[in-house]
Amino acid sequence: MISTIINNETKESLKEALDTLVNKEDIQSILLYIGADFELDGAALSQQLKTIDKTVIGGIFPEVIRNGKRTGDSAILLGLPFPMTYIAIKNFEEEAIIEKISEGINEDIDESSSFLVFIDALVSKKHVLFDCLYNYYGAIPNYLGGGAGTLKFEPLPCVVSNEGLLEGAAIVATIPRKINLGVAHGWSPISTQLKVTEVSNNEIISLNWKPAMEVYQAIVEEHSKKAFDFKDFFNSTKSYPFGIQKLNGNTIVRDPFKTENGRVFLLDAVDEGAYVQILYGNLDSLIAGASQARKKAEKESTNLDNTLIIDCISRVLFMEDKFEEELKKIDPLSNSFGALTLGEIANNGDEYLDIYNKTAVVGIFE
Repeated sequence: MISTIINNETKESLKEALDTLVNKEDIQSILLYIGADFELDGAALSQQLKTIDKTVIGGIFPEVIRNGKRTGDSAILLGLPFPMTYIAIKNFEEEAIIEKISEGINEDIDESSSFLVFIDALVSKKHVLFDCLYNYYGAIPNYLGGGAGTLKFEPLPCVVSNEGLLEGAAIVATIPRKINLGVAHGWSPISTQLKVTEVSNNEIISLNWKPAMEVYQAIVEEHSKKAFDFKDFFNSTKSYPFGIQKLNGNTIVRDPFKTENGRVFLLDAVDEGAYVQILYGNLDSLIAGASQARKKAEKESTNLDNTLIIDCISRVLFMEDKFEEELKKIDPLSNSFGALTLGEIANNGDEYLDIYNKTAVVGIFE
């Protein structure tokens, strides 16, 4: 694999860096991760991508990672020595997704294959895509990816493909390599289980038959001993995500990002009738979770040089300068490539495919 990083100060342009990789005979496909503060000419990049005959996928993310460092004003390119086949999902109705999958991904998928998935974080029906992929291919391949976009939570073309920069879309790519995965978060419950009694996709309307924000606010204020700051919602909630308990005992984390009319909006959907808890974590527990993710990924890996990290940007917001300690745990060799995302996509081969929030994911290519 060949990696390149450019930023707003480097003389080489993104176009030149991309052309250089494309022209290398031993490079068959490319991952492109772009930090939200990188000075990007989106129209020019889209035009260039449409002319490239090698698969290029990726996204715009709040920050990107390379060699143990995180940055928001850089673009990182990773040239891969193997091909990728991808489909672009723009219609998130089940029938349309199944049709796309059956027409666009027709090669055999087995335990030596993996999926890379990048999706606009503002897509509200992510779960339909994940259900279709899991129902079609099951848990045989591993899945790794993340939600694209920025912390402004405003619509923009943010998914990279050979069709250009896409808005409200997802890229699903297959690669002929197994990716060993580790997934962990380090958050613990501080509340009893709360029943989601009314929901509209990613908007929790009521918990235990009471307005969702009323219940959530009371729990957060009691634990934090502080009044809730509605003017700075994201900062007030960064320490208190929701947790969905799964049948296998694992907890899927959901990130609240705004409130309106007594509702709590999460980055991703939760089912009506589900039981959730309010979670809390401290620096030690989150760093320990990141270390656990690394150890899980390493367990079956023989080559530790090819590491792809998908970590949540809200962990950075929570940990601030201490996030460097987390990076050391998930990238002890300082040889990683990755992104700080708005939602983390993972499945380690024996669990249902899902999207996580506030979670660290480490993938090591075989």
